[in-house]
Amino acid sequence: MARAAPTAQIEQVSIAKFRTGSAAERDAQVAALRRAFARQGMVSLVDTGVAQETIDETIAKSRDFFALPQARKEHFGSPPGYPPRSFGAITSPRGKHYHLQQQDEEGNILNEWLQTRNTSVQVDWSDPYYSCPEGQELYSSEAKHPEQQVWPEEVSGLQDAIATYYGAMEELSKVMYELFAVALELEPNFFLKLAQRAPIWPVTIAHYPPQTRTPSEDRARIQPHWDRTLFAMITTSDVGDEESGGGLQILVDSETGEGVDGRAKLEGRSVEWQNVVRPAGAYVVNVGEMMSRWSNGRMRHVVHRVANPVVNHTDPGRVSLMAYVLTDYDAVVECLHCTADGSEPMYEPTWVGEMMNWGSKLSIYNHTKQEMMRQAQGLYLANGTQTALGEPTDVKSVEASMMRCQKDDSSSCGLTASS
Repeated sequence: MARAAPTAQIEQVSIAKFRTGSAAERDAQVAALRRAFARQGMVSLVDTGVAQETIDETIAKSRDFFALPQARKEHFGSPPGYPPRSFGAITSPRGKHYHLQQQDEEGNILNEWLQTRNTSVQVDWSDPYYSCPEGQELYSSEAKHPEQQVWPEEVSGLQDAIATYYGAMEELSKVMYELFAVALELEPNFFLKLAQRAPIWPVTIAHYPPQTRTPSEDRARIQPHWDRTLFAMITTSDVGDEESGGGLQILVDSETGEGVDGRAKLEGRSVEWQNVVRPAGAYVVNVGEMMSRWSNGRMRHVVHRVANPVVNHTDPGRVSLMAYVLTDYDAVVECLHCTADGSEPMYEPTWVGEMMNWGSKLSIYNHTKQEMMRQAQGLYLANGTQTALGEPTDVKSVEASMMRCQKDDSSSCGLTASS
């Protein structure tokens, strides 16, 4: 039997103490968050104020949805003629999108998603932010795609439960924007000022069914990768999460416990996967590449995966509620401290739309750069294959390679733009 993965030592941050605690308690939460993301790229968020009943109801209704026949679930995929280029595959302020994410060799589901959005922000469709060509790829009116507002009648209360949960995530994200800004020694409203429009980020509900056979080595519930986003807030069903062995894991240095990426293996360092154990009622929060770029590496974007569980375990399968949070699509992403402290930027400037709108044909985006960012992230290439962890994960070297290709006007730079 394979050795069970050790448990990662994840710091806790209390939202209640940050919001309403004493000055010393507030400072302690900021210090813990700063320390955790510099070392490991992940924290446990406790005392969030999100009602457990809201979480439980969303998970229960989601289980009912995922229990529907496959053909019925696929009915709620992309509507005809709908080209979901943007992150999240939902462009209307309210809507949902079903996606079968990963199967084993026999067609058994390893991971399926219900992506949802239900924002409280009112959209002014005459605003150029929404009506310009880039805006139209990230936003569309509900009238344009009414199919996205049709929910399965077999699961009564699903839409209401998800709407309530999405609202809770919008409110929690506002607190997190402030907490991250203070931790980076910025004005408290720095990120909040960049997130004034209707969010483009979804709440993704992931379902990982129990497994009756062991998939091949190249298939897992979620393959090793890092997130592209600013940060993610994740909570899960409690039943079976720990015992099944099929939960969230992060890649760390075996000796120090620090979060690492694929370069560590190439350098000959000893690395291992460690289980992330979520305290009851808590959220796991990890930063994505966007936050790492803004902080010039001060905050580490962690490599993580969702492992395959013990075969024929008795748990009913895992449900994860994942909010992948971004600022507005026009926010420029570049080093925030380099001008002040004279440090060298690790990354070229970009913006949220260019980082997230992967399949777009808009000429404002550098499509070669987009594809290289996807390769570095480790999940999806244009041909649909998985990039091995560390081939490469050094984004700056990827961008330097792109710059050399452009300078040499070479046609043999290895990757082509997404289709």
